[in-house]
Amino acid sequence: MAVAFIAIVSVSVLWDFNSYIACGLALVASFASGLCVERAFIKRSHREMARLHGADWRSAKD
Repeated sequence: MAVAFIAIVSVSVLWDFNSYIACGLALVASFASGLCVERAFIKRSHREMARLHGADWRSAKD
């Protein structure tokens, strides 16, 4: 997320964008990249749980 934020801000400084637009774009990009990375880790952990415990690992039997 920090890399996306820094990249957008540095490009906006080079292209002489309005600072409010640059900050908004950087925040949106950093949140979007964070969500994508988080979603990838969640999917990976679900695949690992299904591999280790079978397809019905979500159904808890008490």
